[in-house]
Amino acid sequence: MNQEELQSIRERLTQQLVEQERVSPGRIRWILSPYRICPLGAHVDHQGGAVLGMTIELYTLLAFAPLDAPEIRLHSLNYDRPARSALPVRRQPVEGWWRYAAGAAYALQQKRALRRGLVGAVWGALPGGGLSSSASVGLAYLLALADSNDIELESRELVELDRILENEFLGLKNGILDQTSIVYGRERKLLHIDTRQVRVTPIALPEKHPPFKFLILYSGISRELTGTGFNQRVQECHEAAQRLGELSGSGAYARLGEVPRAVFDQYAVRLPEPLRKRATHFFTETERVEKGRALWQAGDLQAFGRLMNASCRSSIEQYESGSEPIRVLWQLLADRDGVYGSRFSGGGFGGCVIALVQADQAEAIGRSVLERYLQRFPELKGKARFIITETDDGLRRL
Repeated sequence: MNQEELQSIRERLTQQLVEQERVSPGRIRWILSPYRICPLGAHVDHQGGAVLGMTIELYTLLAFAPLDAPEIRLHSLNYDRPARSALPVRRQPVEGWWRYAAGAAYALQQKRALRRGLVGAVWGALPGGGLSSSASVGLAYLLALADSNDIELESRELVELDRILENEFLGLKNGILDQTSIVYGRERKLLHIDTRQVRVTPIALPEKHPPFKFLILYSGISRELTGTGFNQRVQECHEAAQRLGELSGSGAYARLGEVPRAVFDQYAVRLPEPLRKRATHFFTETERVEKGRALWQAGDLQAFGRLMNASCRSSIEQYESGSEPIRVLWQLLADRDGVYGSRFSGGGFGGCVIALVQADQAEAIGRSVLERYLQRFPELKGKARFIITETDDGLRRL
């Protein structure tokens, strides 16, 4: 997104707060929370595996003003119905777009007292599109509630609070890839994230490298991971770790990231097929992450892209994710000239395919792939689209 587009959204959010809540423009504060991509590291963060993440020029934009009362009142440019709730928020099922705000309040009140609420208006570039819009908006609400209550949060605290929001309040069994990428994101840097230690290492490309852009192909199908096979796959990974511990006599492993590679190599053949496949994906994907880290640092985008393709193939064959439209999108990209590599984003149950492409061919590739995709799925015309984007800094106040 360019600055003119962002400014237009800011004006619309300001108008919404002024007209709907009578907020003076001078009182409005702003949070910009980017979306993220994960070129390598699919489906391993919840098992303690290392991942590679980046923040991109697609965002959640939140305008807000603190309230003296313990109440949250919200409006959205993406959804018609406004929402409101008293504080504190109880842990109970919440439906609709506002559940991320409720979850943010729930998570923050576990650690700090919330005496003040807020009134806000929010917009997201692609909600439910598979680019971690949920973590993006959740972090925006967390930062806004903290600001409204004069609470200073460190980066690690923000990551942990968003984990509570997603794991405990929403019931999603994901790891910390999304929120860590968004909190620590840095323009033109690839983040190597050790999800067990929450250790983040920014990796720069060499000064001379092939020009590139990221091409986002949105399938036109949004999804909520809690309503897919995502949690089942996570449970199968945990079961694989436990069985490997039993087979090896090494004790109880809670996650595959705790299992030594030698144990997997020796005992994988004795795992039931679904568990063997999940574990195979984990160990091969973590190898790809470490190879990709070195290739990015060396500026070898061709080899890095081949790893992206191998990652997506493993997501299909070993992790067994990927709806038909998403697989078709990836296949249309996989062997195309000008594409270094591509893979699913958003768990593979809907959302997007991300592609690392030669900069001067991004537009032509996007148009051609979208045209062929819509020939297969004409009912998604007007929903599916492509976006060309670059990297950006992470979560911040404006």
